[in-house]
Amino acid sequence: MVVSAAPAACRAIGGAALALALAACVPDPGGSCSRDADCEGGAAGLFCAEGVCQGPPRAAFEEMPRTLFARGHIATVRVRVDRAHGGAEAATASLRINGQTVQGAREPGGRLRFDVPLQLAPGGVEATVPIEVSVLDDLGHATVLSGSLALDDLAPRVFIDASSVPSQPVRHGAVVQLRAHVFDGSTVTLTTSPETKVALQLDGSFRMLVDTGSLSPSATAAEPVLTAVDAVGLGASASARFVVTP
Repeated sequence: MVVSAAPAACRAIGGAALALALAACVPDPGGSCSRDADCEGGAAGLFCAEGVCQGPPRAAFEEMPRTLFARGHIATVRVRVDRAHGGAEAATASLRINGQTVQGAREPGGRLRFDVPLQLAPGGVEATVPIEVSVLDDLGHATVLSGSLALDDLAPRVFIDASSVPSQPVRHGAVVQLRAHVFDGSTVTLTTSPETKVALQLDGSFRMLVDTGSLSPSATAAEPVLTAVDAVGLGASASARFVVTP
């Protein structure tokens, strides 16, 4: 390679330092050339610059959160650029999520950080949301990285089986068994009204034991409530009502 034709970030260096700098500025060199067509037949994306066939930026995700996010959270994603025409430090990048764009902030060591507001993701879903990062060198050649973030913007679904709710009055002091169902993609925390205990069943449903003896002697009805809160703090409740007699 002719030193005077090297990328600007690499020109003012000599000796062994020059060799190291060129290694960072010339990604995947593939032979001499005078035009892009001379690089055809090699690896995908090769182009001609400074008389050498070279590839698009070499980059990878360095930090990709695997936690579950609520839609109000911000996820931090980092990309590391190992090599790029013009130098890894000169590379730029943008992230796409749900048709929206987040620009990367440059960090030391050829790293780019994206602070991704999950408000940009689709609402009302509980799923992995795809993201795409485009890393560009100083000539505009791109490398595209694909990943995903886990989003929970859907509260648990809580139901009490109507067929398990007594249709006839229940005598005060009796223990009534109800059947409930809770659906969510993450672990949920359950709470119940004071007179009720809840237990998970083998089929995934929940048994609610309502002790009417814990109610006030003057109570004429029981109204047990089951509340579920998921891993990101979204909650939902279901309740039932049946008549209680002395």
